Formats: sequence, C-alpha cells, structure tokens
Amino acid sequence: MIDPAQVSVNTVPPPVAIEELLIDGIAKTNSAIRIGPDQERLEIDYAGLSFIKPENVHFRYKLEGLENDWVEAGTRRAAFYSHLPPGSYRFRVIAANADGVWNLQGATIEITVVPPFWRSWWFLLLLAFTVMTSVTLLYRRRVQTLQRAKLAQEAFSRQLIELQEAERKRLAAELHDSLGQSLSIIVNRADLLLGKPQDQQRTTVHVGEIASTASEAIREVREIAYRLRPVELDRLGLTKALRSMMKKVSTATGIRIETQVDEIDDLFDDESEINLYRIVQESISNIVKHAEATAAEVTVRRDGGSLALTIHDNGKGFNPARAQTDGGFGLKGLAERVRILGGRYQLQSAPGQGSRLSVVIDLRQSKNGR
Repeated sequence: MIDPAQVSVNTVPPPVAIEELLIDGIAKTNSAIRIGPDQERLEIDYAGLSFIKPENVHFRYKLEGLENDWVEAGTRRAAFYSHLPPGSYRFRVIAANADGVWNLQGATIEITVVPPFWRSWWFLLLLAFTVMTSVTLLYRRRVQTLQRAKLAQEAFSRQLIELQEAERKRLAAELHDSLGQSLSIIVNRADLLLGKPQDQQRTTVHVGEIASTASEAIREVREIAYRLRPVELDRLGLTKALRSMMKKVSTATGIRIETQVDEIDDLFDDESEINLYRIVQESISNIVKHAEATAAEVTVRRDGGSLALTIHDNGKGFNPARAQTDGGFGLKGLAERVRILGGRYQLQSAPGQGSRLSVVIDLRQSKNGR
C-alpha cells in the first residue's frame, strides 16, 4: 500500500558535466576544442549526476551555430557529429532527474572547426586578388592588341594614301611631260603646216613627225591606262591575262617562267580580279627587280571551294621577317590585297634558297567570290 501524499519528489536538478570529447577516436581534454580540416568525427560524452534513479536521467543537447532546436537524447549519454562545416560552435547539454526537474544551466563547451586553406579568408582574398589581377592584365593586353592593330591599320592607311598620292603625281607628271609634250609637238607641227601649205617637202616632214609623235602619245596613253587597269582583263579575261603577263615578262627579261593557270574566269567580281592580278604582278615584279632569278614557277589551282596561288623562284632569297618590317609598302600591300580577298598567305624564303609565296582563297567564304 502506498500513500501518494507521502511520496517524496526529488526537486534537485542534476548537475551536468561533459566527461570526454573524442576527435576521430582520440580523446581531447582542452576546454576549447579545435577540429582541423583533416578531422571528421566528433563524439561528446556527457553525464547527469543524480543518486536517485540515475538511470532515469534524461538529456537534451544542441550545437549552437548548427542546430536551432534541442535534440531529445533520452537517456543516451553521447552526441555524435561528422563533417562539420568550418566555423565556431557552442555545444550545450541540459539534463532532468527522474522526477522531470530540469537543470537548464547545463554544461557548454566551445568548438572551432578550422577551414582548409582553400576556404580560409586569406586564401579567398588572395584568389580574388589574383582573379582581379588576371582580368586586369588580360584586359590591358587585349586593349594593347587592339591598339597595336589600330596603329598598324592607321599606318597602312597612311602608306596607302601616300602611295595613291604618289601614283597621282606620277600620272600627272607623265601626262604633263610625255603626253602633253607629244600633243604640243603635234599642235606646233600642224600650225607650221597651216602656215605654209604650198611647201610639199616641208609638209611631208611635218606630217611624218606628227604621225610619229601621235603613235608615241598613243603608246604612252596605253601604258598609263594599263597601270590603272590592265586592258587584258576586260579583253581576254583573268585566266588569259595572267598567262599573257607571264609570257611578256619571260620574253622581256629572259627569266624562264613556267605557268599553270586553271580556268578561273567569272570567279570574282571586277575589283577582286584586279586584286588577284596585282598580287601576281607585284610578286613577279619583285622577282624581276630583286631576286636575280633565272627561273620561276606560277601556279593557280582551283580545287573545289578554294583557289590556291603559288609563286616560286630560284633567286637569291631574303629574310621575310626583316622585309616585312623594312620593306615598305610592297609586302604590306600584298597582305592587304589577300585580306580583301578573304584569303591567307604564307611567304617562305631564306638567303640563297629562293622564295615561295602561297596564297589560299576560300571561295565559299569569300565575300567577293561569285
């Protein structure tokens, strides 16, 4: 028989103690725990001290900074954590005796999880600085590349304008000195004829001089027109015009030129035809003027959607890098014409080994191809 009024209640809350901490199975006794980047498992053993029914002591715990609610542990006397994120935590445990009286003060311990170096603030700061520096350097390099390209384009434009002005001056001088002089002679001879029409002998001399001067003027006009646009392009077409050029150069210079030109008429518009013609003309002119060659080979091949031009000579050769730097407008003009045609080129040469120019034009991607 039990009288409920006589049953005593334990009103003393049980003291709480953290007995042991184990990191990866190794006991730690410090009041503040540090868990390194290579350590994973944390075990915390705790106890509630009570002489009355100690087996019925109940526990609650939470890891502040990770858990917002209490974990009901019941009578279990250990807490387990693994793979804690880097940061600072406080473990707190409270206990209640067998009569449900809680010790809300409980026990606490500070825990710090050290981040790996690649998650530390100084590494992130260093990484951010490195990224910003790299982006800045790449940006500056890009800007410098664009500036160099712009300067090169401006330099080429200046050279092109200078060349155009020089060509205009040369044409003006030829028209004034050659053609103008020839026409003046014709006019003077005609005036003399009109002044003395009865003198048959003088008339014959003046008419012969007029005919000779007129023929010379016609030849000069043809040369000037040829420099502006070769008449062969319109009369013969691009294929025969290139073959005719090679034949004339070979006959005039004695250089043996082997020519293999596929039928390439109607592949390009008029502007592109003159650009391709000038590339060949400039290259052959360089061979005649500078190469001291005895033989050359010019090949124009149409292969599917591309056109391949190859010009090779057995001359004395040169240094392409130096020539492109110091050679003036010639090679730069050639490169610009190739670019306008939407192609790419390669110049190979060395002192004593001749030279080879290779130009490939993609007809499918060329804006000028038909």
